[in-house]
Amino acid sequence: MTKGRVIEAHRTNFTVAFDNRELLATVRGNFHVAKDFPKVGDYVSLELLEDDKAVIEEVLERKTVIKRKAADADEEQIIATNVDYIFIVMGLDGDYSLSRLERYLLLAQQSAIDTIVVLNKIDLANDLNSLLREAAGVVGDTPVIAVSATTGSNMGEFLNYVKSGSTAVLLGSSGAGKSTITNWLLEETKQEVNETRLDDSRGRHTTTSRQLFTLPNGGYLIDTPGMRELGVLDTDAEDELAVFEKIEQFSLECKFNDCDHEKSVGCAVLAAVESGAVTERELANYHKLLRERAFLESKDSTAAARHHNQNQKRQSQKYAAIQRQKLSRGKY
Repeated sequence: MTKGRVIEAHRTNFTVAFDNRELLATVRGNFHVAKDFPKVGDYVSLELLEDDKAVIEEVLERKTVIKRKAADADEEQIIATNVDYIFIVMGLDGDYSLSRLERYLLLAQQSAIDTIVVLNKIDLANDLNSLLREAAGVVGDTPVIAVSATTGSNMGEFLNYVKSGSTAVLLGSSGAGKSTITNWLLEETKQEVNETRLDDSRGRHTTTSRQLFTLPNGGYLIDTPGMRELGVLDTDAEDELAVFEKIEQFSLECKFNDCDHEKSVGCAVLAAVESGAVTERELANYHKLLRERAFLESKDSTAAARHHNQNQKRQSQKYAAIQRQKLSRGKY
């Protein structure tokens, strides 16, 4: 069997690494029938053709898969495969978001892949120690490295993980510095880098496709386009319930059943925020998830509505239990 690895994918055309060469590959017709095409990171069996061309016969068994659910459909979107490490890259500039970090950590947890949080742009951080303490409160046991890809500060930390034969992927929003990190690890400029916007520190989607690179030390690195919003649909119903559960339990003590947890009299959730039992960020996340659900429910999309209904069915038992508790306390 002739074995290669997909290093870039564009619809039905693929670049495959084989024997220190890059081949332009297409796929057999069965891939078109199944509509399940190879992904970046896949090992594939090949039929070699002339002029550095090939045909992909099949995708070999995947060791690991990173995937998310599309925001407007039921299908799962595969981000990368056969990955040993996930680097979640967060820029410590005006676009820094602990809420987004939590979403990426959840995505990584679902993938069951060793994860490292990379706090990039330490040269731009106003109060690095405070930012590190805040991140520590979110990441749990997940390792954190603080670096500057621009200056090279602490960048050698990456090499403790990405060693010969191992594969890592960079995940993060546009402007976080993934392409600059890739260039540093490659020891050459292969990925185009644009300046972030001054008004909000957001990038301009320099990387437009997932691409796997071979590093000088024999490791492999996958750079990915920025994913600004993972959205609640990137988690299953149980994950959403885990996010809701803490605040929902406090809501049982609210004076009124229809409490909006924003300004209502007798709100136990706001009282929990005052006491420190619930953080303002947790409450903001809760309201954001509610808005996302409302948007999905009203969205003019059959697929989105179907997905919403499926989630609602899976969640109904637990929510019904919460409402029964409220009824038993005479809050209707």
